Amino acid sequence: MYILTLLLASIPLHASTPIDENAIQRIDSYVNTDPDSAIILCNEALAQLSDRTTAPKVSLLSIRGNALFTLGDNTAAIADFSAAVRSAEEIADTMACVNALSDLGVAYRVNQQSDSALICYNRALALLEKSDAPDLEASILTSIAVLFANQGRFEEAVTFAEKGLDKARLTDDIETQIYAASSLGSALFLAGHHDRGLQTQRNIIGIAEKKGIPRYMLKTYASIIAMHNRLGHPDSVRYYIDRGRAVLDKVPEASIESIGFLEQSFVILTAMGRYRESLDIQKKILDMQDSRPFMPLDRLWQRIALNYKGLGDIENMDNAYMTAIAIADSIHQSDINEQISDLNVRYHTAEKELAIASLQAEKSRRDTIIAIIIAGVIIASLLLTIYLRARRRKIEIENIRARLDGIEQERGRLAHELHDGVCNDLLGIELILASGRCDTKELSKMIRTTRNEVRSISHELLPPRFNGLSLTQLIAAYAQKSEGFVSYLTEESTIDLDPEKSINLYRIIQEWTGNLRNHSSATGATVSLTESEGEITLDISDNGSPFDPTAVTSGGLGLENLKRRVKALQGSLNFFEKSGSNHMSVKFFK
Repeated sequence: MYILTLLLASIPLHASTPIDENAIQRIDSYVNTDPDSAIILCNEALAQLSDRTTAPKVSLLSIRGNALFTLGDNTAAIADFSAAVRSAEEIADTMACVNALSDLGVAYRVNQQSDSALICYNRALALLEKSDAPDLEASILTSIAVLFANQGRFEEAVTFAEKGLDKARLTDDIETQIYAASSLGSALFLAGHHDRGLQTQRNIIGIAEKKGIPRYMLKTYASIIAMHNRLGHPDSVRYYIDRGRAVLDKVPEASIESIGFLEQSFVILTAMGRYRESLDIQKKILDMQDSRPFMPLDRLWQRIALNYKGLGDIENMDNAYMTAIAIADSIHQSDINEQISDLNVRYHTAEKELAIASLQAEKSRRDTIIAIIIAGVIIASLLLTIYLRARRRKIEIENIRARLDGIEQERGRLAHELHDGVCNDLLGIELILASGRCDTKELSKMIRTTRNEVRSISHELLPPRFNGLSLTQLIAAYAQKSEGFVSYLTEESTIDLDPEKSINLYRIIQEWTGNLRNHSSATGATVSLTESEGEITLDISDNGSPFDPTAVTSGGLGLENLKRRVKALQGSLNFFEKSGSNHMSVKFFK
């Protein structure tokens, strides 16, 4: 490959040779077969062009971006696609701008930047409203379908994939047709139409193999492996894994198709109990400098934790779970879903408006009157929607204000703990060092105490996320990190709560056990969580001095935070003594 790259780079593209359409098509032909050579030729051609923006410059930027994307260098690809969009806008080339926006949206989606991908798709569809470019529209519609599927909205994904395939069939571009049909097959299967999904995927595999396109062969193999694995067909799984491995070395290592196939492979290996092999593939994907796995990173780390669990490595399992929680905390799923819904409504509204415009040109006066009535209904519906949205927004703002108030109070409490605990301990260490009497044991004990306090506070700062983790698993992990202070008694069955209630309950446990550890004489606390006929009971017992809530002054932010969270659960809070132990009990209905 290195020798071939050098030979291609030496093919004459001298300053005297014009960069015409034939030269650009020749460079573009290397993107799928030899992306390294495509990049070299693009660099040489771009160096010949002046600083002035031209159509060839836009094309070369897009070609180089696709070559980089094929190699898995998403960061550089996004930079080139963005430059192509800006250049196309500068010369008012609508089709080139749409093409670059489509490529940029795919790169953002693979890079797990769904909100940025949506913006690109929105802009591209808006530009295509008055144009006839079925190949570009097919690519965008199919990309939107993949985005819907990634969000678990499978029926909507099927709708967009079918529209994308209809547009693709109007073109002679075989790769566009393969991309659209393969996405439709996956969407149909995920939506529960298993037979149609499998048959569609088999047809596309035949076309991809006949055309000899390794990227799409590997992509379709990965999809059909996932389908057969879901249906419990181990022989078919092994068959397509072997066929995929036969073409794996013909596709760049960090390409999205290669990574997609590797991800399906490690999922299968985990299911077969071959944890070490699965873990090796996962580490290989994480170690690829420029790769971005299809699977969201929080889910990938959860899969890594499962392999460590299978190997009996509890410490690495726990670290993997905590990494998954931290990554999931940065995902704003609700915002993305709202933007997707807006995109769906906007696109279908645009289709209806085009249909109405066509009917108005063909129908008689009676149809015109009907159209006016329909427009009135639509306006009334829009006004009602605006009113309801404004009302909902007002409620959301009130809820946000209440949450921010609670956050500020919690920050104040943590600031007091840092000042009164960690800062005083550090001052004590400083004084000992200044005095010159360096008692190693005493210093070691003080440093260990300070470290434990900082760790406890940092755990309280970490917001819990429940993507792939149950509430009981999260409480158990918290108890394990408490260094023996917290014990957790759990039922055999998993208690299923919605995320909002789970977060409030988890915070109550953090708040109360933290108070017991830092501000009471207790040497241990026991947490139990039970469910009976839809009623959830949280009980935290300790062996310290009895707690009298009436003796707490107005400055007791910990108790106020506790009461506020119990109120959010619409539950009851009680303190009592039983069998020589102190108890804090919270009861509420699911």
